[in-house]
Amino acid sequence: MTMNLTPSAAPLRDVLYEFSLAKRVPDAELLDDFVRRFPKYADSLTEFAIELAMDALRPEPEVDSRAEIDPNRVSPVVSRAMSRFHNRLHAVRQATKPTSNRAPSPEVADAPNPFAELSRAAFRALAKGIGANAVFVTKLRDRQIKPDTIPSSFLRCLADALNTPLDLVTAYLAAPSTITSRQFYKADDKPDDSQQQSFVEAVKSSGLSDDQQHQLLSF
Repeated sequence: MTMNLTPSAAPLRDVLYEFSLAKRVPDAELLDDFVRRFPKYADSLTEFAIELAMDALRPEPEVDSRAEIDPNRVSPVVSRAMSRFHNRLHAVRQATKPTSNRAPSPEVADAPNPFAELSRAAFRALAKGIGANAVFVTKLRDRQIKPDTIPSSFLRCLADALNTPLDLVTAYLAAPSTITSRQFYKADDKPDDSQQQSFVEAVKSSGLSDDQQHQLLSF
């Protein structure tokens, strides 16, 4: 029998217990409901939801004494679940804050970098694959483009080109902008990091050809 706790008096232990009974595998909607009911436990609920999802979705290892299990390996299913949980928590937090001076949540700030493992050749191949150049992709990698101005259709194209779940790409681009030390472009082509640009501004200021600009602005 599922409990129905009142937000004002419920201790964390009881809240987590009720959460664990609600569904065998928690989803973003369930987390959303509990975070709204118990906002002060948002972080604990998110971490608990991830633990439950990982326990439920992790395949049973084969009985083989010679096999070694890599504790750092996380399946794509679990990665997507973690991303959905973090993104939903971020959305709830943002909805309850004033529109000014909003700081990104730690979960979004810690989103894995889908560009991190790209070699120089792979980086340029990615640029060609999305109809851009290395300068524009560098702006994406360093989060120099305002995430709320990036078309959803372009995000899907980018996620496909990176072979990365859309949720993870979206979460990464929503984190604070950064400039990395890795160089994939000529010194005189470095993007201006003084402030973030809109998607349109980034397209028009990256040295793209007219055809490339037209293709990107058509998303």
